[in-house]
Amino acid sequence: MSVIKFGTDGWRAKMGEDFSFKNVRIFAQAYVNYIKSVCRFKDPAVIVNYDTRFLSEEFALETAKIFSLNGIKTLIPERDAPLAPISLAILENKCCGGINFTASFNKPIYNGIKVFTHKGMPALPIETDRLEKEAVRVEQAFQFKPQYPENELIQNIDVKPLYMKYLEELVDFELIRESGIKVVVDNLYGTSREYLDHILSEHEIDITSIHNFPYSAFGGVVSSCDSENLKDLSKLVVEQHADIGLATDIDGDRFGIVDSRGKFLESNTIMPPLIEYLIKVKGMEGDIVKSISTTNNIRKVAEYYFRKVYSTPVGFKFLADTMQNRKVFIAVESSNGASLNGRIKIKDGILFSLLITEMFAYYQLEMDKILQDFYIRFPHLYNREISLYKNQHIEEKLKKIVKKKSFDFSSANVKLKKIDYTDGIKFNFDDSWLLIRESGTNPLIRIYAESTSLKGAKKLIKLGRSFIE
Repeated sequence: MSVIKFGTDGWRAKMGEDFSFKNVRIFAQAYVNYIKSVCRFKDPAVIVNYDTRFLSEEFALETAKIFSLNGIKTLIPERDAPLAPISLAILENKCCGGINFTASFNKPIYNGIKVFTHKGMPALPIETDRLEKEAVRVEQAFQFKPQYPENELIQNIDVKPLYMKYLEELVDFELIRESGIKVVVDNLYGTSREYLDHILSEHEIDITSIHNFPYSAFGGVVSSCDSENLKDLSKLVVEQHADIGLATDIDGDRFGIVDSRGKFLESNTIMPPLIEYLIKVKGMEGDIVKSISTTNNIRKVAEYYFRKVYSTPVGFKFLADTMQNRKVFIAVESSNGASLNGRIKIKDGILFSLLITEMFAYYQLEMDKILQDFYIRFPHLYNREISLYKNQHIEEKLKKIVKKKSFDFSSANVKLKKIDYTDGIKFNFDDSWLLIRESGTNPLIRIYAESTSLKGAKKLIKLGRSFIE
């Protein structure tokens, strides 16, 4: 049985244990076999990218050699790159697909692989399931050959210029510059350095940049866009009297926003007003897709502007698939990920950091005032989320809950309207909801709740916890 297992967002494992050069080589051969079976291009080519984690570049180069050994043209960026430019480069170079070495927000001891299709989109379970099975088959007879042929099939490419041009088409940099706002950017030692900070600087926007060099230990934090890991950003925004703080995670697909007081703004808080801005001010047409754990305030905005909302399981591959098949203009998930339905159909932390900055520049108001004005039209919904380490007892309780027919919600003073089994189990009430699901990334059970009051959200979290403990 292979150790290569894909979860919500790729295969992730501890380096030196399951994530080893041996298993990466097995995956590389399995991926080659898969690409040869599905790719219809005359001269198959793939892109191999990597983040700033320890050994990511070495894993990528080793993979490229195996691809070359199998006659697959392999394109590698001149340096580690964010995911959005890679997605665009897959399309531009007519590649059969691509892989990226990253473990996203996991600790430095982890590494992983994300797989993309020829459309530059995350691979769906039907595709990663085939990869897993092929890895099992390869592993049974795999023999590493240290002698490689000439690497003439491995080429370096510069993915930055095309992506920067793409950003120019979508973001009003003149509006941002003329507003005179001051920005602090935290690159979190990741791949977005010299992308997000440089494009702001090139447009003469007042910017300070921190953590803008590769550092595989991430300076003692996790390269993730949450309040705990953005303390340096919050502190500097306040010290420099900046108007907004922006951050992206290690592979550039998630964003983090800090207001002028150094307060971290959750995705569920900032995305609903941004969606209204994109519809009302920028005139974007189309519907919306969101993950099941994302705020219902997006649904309220959609109803107000006569737009449909589609809901998917957690995992951006499901949102990307909906973007491909429905007339939606934006996809949003609760964990600081979003995408516009353009040429790039993956999460783009750089783009959304810029769009939120543009919105801020347009309104010329403090972020609190923007939110206050928004809550006049749409009710303030409070979100809470906790994670519990999965053990056999909790896992069995969750399975029983999914099969259960009746529930007692009297302690939370809510009335059940509907149960949704899209991903785990979600209880929908009149103006609130409770979701319990198993993480596809870590050995965790996640409990989410949303209500019109903080007290109500906490009550629902407590109730959800009592169901499985």
